[in-house]
Amino acid sequence: MAKTSRSGGPSALDLLRVEVLAARIEAFGRADPDAGNLWRSELAVAEAVASVALEGRRLSETELLPRIAGGGSGQGDPVAGELALGLIRALKMPGDPIAHPDKTIARLERLAGGLAEVERGANSEEVFADPAALAACLSALHPDDPPILAALRVSAAYGLATERAHPMVERALFMAVESARRRLTPGPGVVVAFEEDPMRGLSGRVDADWVATPALALSVGRYRPWSPGSVAGMTELLDGLGTVLGMEIGRIGRARDWLRRARACGEGRHGRSRLGDAAQAFASAPCLTSNLLAERIGVTPRGATNLIDELVSLGLLREITRRRTARIWSVPGLAERLAARPRRAGPAPTPAPQPDPEAMTRAFAELDAALGRADALLGRRRKG
Repeated sequence: MAKTSRSGGPSALDLLRVEVLAARIEAFGRADPDAGNLWRSELAVAEAVASVALEGRRLSETELLPRIAGGGSGQGDPVAGELALGLIRALKMPGDPIAHPDKTIARLERLAGGLAEVERGANSEEVFADPAALAACLSALHPDDPPILAALRVSAAYGLATERAHPMVERALFMAVESARRRLTPGPGVVVAFEEDPMRGLSGRVDADWVATPALALSVGRYRPWSPGSVAGMTELLDGLGTVLGMEIGRIGRARDWLRRARACGEGRHGRSRLGDAAQAFASAPCLTSNLLAERIGVTPRGATNLIDELVSLGLLREITRRRTARIWSVPGLAERLAARPRRAGPAPTPAPQPDPEAMTRAFAELDAALGRADALLGRRRKG
């Protein structure tokens, strides 16, 4: 359990511990971007399912696969499945809410906003970002905040401005802000080019730098309410993030090991072998059919199937649909999530408290004061 400050809120050490753990994972990802993207591809699935579950809807990762593979789209809660698939796409390409808040928040609301957006259709281009919410988000930013604290401020401000109408958007926005703060800025005016994924999020490329996953953090051991603008909510979130990030350091190590073996599999083969190209295709898109692989590397469908069979024999891929036709393969980490036995749903999460502007101001003021005291002890100014 996290240590709290003298008044019962999160201490500066709670935040600094989480920021340090996140920075270690970020460093792994920067050292090998393919490993970082492979890890984020897998974690986006888990975070999306956890975020939907925090809204009281029963869902497991295994219920996503039938929705893209066909033959079982009626299994489970269809609305929960559609919400999760939309959220996966949002998390893998969240955009930059700092440089382009209107476009980014509108897209997050469209993909992760909830039941109304599912009924309207995830491909709708309708933009409905509230100008007041945009203004609140921008005013909440502090230029010297580290990534997770910046994410806390903006998601709390958005929740207050929208009267907690879109809690899943709040969590997606948390991750988008953290991603933007970690990103090495490519220059002013650069806009992310979003692309369609034929597998509805499970196969698309990753364009994100987030590390912290709020819904997973609030699902460790038991469901806890999402309330980034309250003292109790901050404490629970930072406590859960510390637990999750500690575990994920090992998972990103597994992604690096898979990439090492995948890059080595084509070495020493004759010059016409495409095995290394096939392995690299799964590094970029960890869930593919043989036809999609054939298109990506320019071979025949039969050739793609042969390459996949060889990668399976090397332990680099697993077939996750368990049928003879329209099969799908993925890297082992994602396969474990998509083809695992469904988890039993836990108790419904406690409803989040209604937004309280004064309580939110006090919560962040207390955290700022704690950080100030820590800086004074260290004898230096805050540098974020």
